[in-house]
Amino acid sequence: MNNSATAAHPRAPHCMTWPFPPGLDNFAAWRAALSRLVDCSIPATEDPARFDFHGRSWQLPECFVQAGGGSPMRMVRSREVIADRPNAQMALYLVISGAISTEYEGRPVTLGPGDIVINDYSRPYHSETSAYEGITITFDKATAPDGFHGDVHGLVLEAHSAPAIILGTQIRAVIDNFAGLSTDQAQVAFDGILRLAEASFGAAVPDLTRSDASVFERASRLARRRLADADFGPDELASALNVSRSKLFRSFADHGGVQRWLLGERLTASLQAMVRSGGKLKVSAIAHQHGFRSEAHFSRAFQKRYETSPSSVLALARQTHGTMLYLEWVETHANRYGATVEAWLVSALAAGRASEPHGPA
Repeated sequence: MNNSATAAHPRAPHCMTWPFPPGLDNFAAWRAALSRLVDCSIPATEDPARFDFHGRSWQLPECFVQAGGGSPMRMVRSREVIADRPNAQMALYLVISGAISTEYEGRPVTLGPGDIVINDYSRPYHSETSAYEGITITFDKATAPDGFHGDVHGLVLEAHSAPAIILGTQIRAVIDNFAGLSTDQAQVAFDGILRLAEASFGAAVPDLTRSDASVFERASRLARRRLADADFGPDELASALNVSRSKLFRSFADHGGVQRWLLGERLTASLQAMVRSGGKLKVSAIAHQHGFRSEAHFSRAFQKRYETSPSSVLALARQTHGTMLYLEWVETHANRYGATVEAWLVSALAAGRASEPHGPA
């Protein structure tokens, strides 16, 4: 008996399917999920009762992958949104079908099938789509290949170019064969895709921002080691890096400022701790371990960012099957996990809402 296929599947990345059929529940869940990243809406000509968003997603150690699409929509990540909802991630997006009109800080870009674009979520953009399908690879900026640390926001590989054809073929091949790959194999495949993308985009990346980018990268690494210290702030960070406050603040301008960025990192790290512990930690311990001066301060900040309480997430981490699959790779990559745990939370909360009874009992 051939057990090779059976042996591969227990470690295959778990596929999470968007649980809502077309309709008002789908529309409400879509808005709730995307509101963590962008202000979103649909054209006035579209009927929310017929709204469709669908897709599958896979959580990997160093990236979050989603394949899906849906009805026409509009998404805006303005400077106000960035300041209110900081995000230290980037995304590589492959258009499968439909048309997308995007503006990157005043620069219009039109995307069609086969085009590949980079989004830096620390920078503003807005986009409008027709009915569409696409594949998104989301990854932490801090752990991205060096070539993505320049001014790559909104750069496009056009569909007819050899790099776009090769990258698009590779991305679709992994999506089509996810079930036959282990988590490690899938991550290695996407590592290769990002490396090829880095080389493909590299010639178009200017070096004008490298000085400030270097400060941000060094500051990010240092700050993440000091998140438990409630007294660690902009002054301590500038002193440790031997840079002026003005240079430090300029480096964090696109990330909502130093204080807001530090708060976001503390909240992300606290969420990761909840998931890694399987929900066994106390809220007070999590607050203390991540530099919050009180449990009340932590709970208010957590609720504002994630629209759910720390105790609810701890309960979710204890109950969901998806958490166990997430923990499996975290145990292997304890020092390399990224903010993509937030994408897991969005999916887990959406699945929980889909399972709730509707209407009167």
